[in-house]
Amino acid sequence: MKPIRLQSVNIKTPWAGDYLSNLRKLETGVGIVREVCAYKKSENSILNSEYEGMNLRDLISLHQKELMGDDTSDQMIRAAYIDAKEDLSIQVHPNQEYAEKVENDFGKSESWYVLQCDEDTSVIAGCNTDDQELLRHAAINGNIEKYLTRINVKPGDFIYIPAGIIHACGKGTLVMEIGSFGGVTYRMYDYGRGRELHLDKGFQVLDTSLSANKKEFPLKARNKNGIRTGVESKEFKVDVIDTIGIQRIFKENKYHIVTCVLNDCDIIIDKEKYCLHYTETLLIPASVKEYEIRGDCRILCSYRP
Repeated sequence: MKPIRLQSVNIKTPWAGDYLSNLRKLETGVGIVREVCAYKKSENSILNSEYEGMNLRDLISLHQKELMGDDTSDQMIRAAYIDAKEDLSIQVHPNQEYAEKVENDFGKSESWYVLQCDEDTSVIAGCNTDDQELLRHAAINGNIEKYLTRINVKPGDFIYIPAGIIHACGKGTLVMEIGSFGGVTYRMYDYGRGRELHLDKGFQVLDTSLSANKKEFPLKARNKNGIRTGVESKEFKVDVIDTIGIQRIFKENKYHIVTCVLNDCDIIIDKEKYCLHYTETLLIPASVKEYEIRGDCRILCSYRP
């Protein structure tokens, strides 16, 4: 099975920036760009001519073994850009047990890789109190931020956001969000934008003991080929692959989602070249056993552990 090109799904948001819109010539107001998604009613369309008219869920169903390998799921790791001019809502996601029981859905853990950000930019991940009544009162009265943990970020940082942690992506950022299957978000505070809040369910799933894990992969430190673990959880793993010239990747019977997050590169598979420009994503099926990266670039490679 050849690599799969997917049509991005663009979503307008009240907090949208314009970095990705300018880069890709999108209409204004697009804050979320879903690169890989098989979630209900959000599936990417397939751009490969041999699968014309199909979406990603169709492809998984019809070509399970070739595409997914040993993974018998009908879902796939989700990858999306968040382009934020303003702070996103403060929110929390349920774990697998709660999501199955209450929402008939999947749990949601995620991660953020920072491509671009303003100086002195931060994200919210975790809180500095275990008093949920205090937090509820603060959410209602609009001063919840003082009880939350802010983490300063810069390009090349990677942050893991487990299900149950209160969090919000910060203004002035372009991040790649890579996460598990779920699509349930409980909004705890929204800066007066008038959207629905979900405080009752949010506080049922909130775990005040959780904290975020940040790893730093400085762009200026790139001077040789290397593969390092950006994020690893039971649901998904992301490798940070730096290539200076040529690097060959050998893989197990798993799909790889490869996203170019620095410069441009070429992916070589069976002597065929697939150009991958900055921010573009390519889905490499499980049936492909090895591929080559050529260029001066950084790739995020996402897959099931």
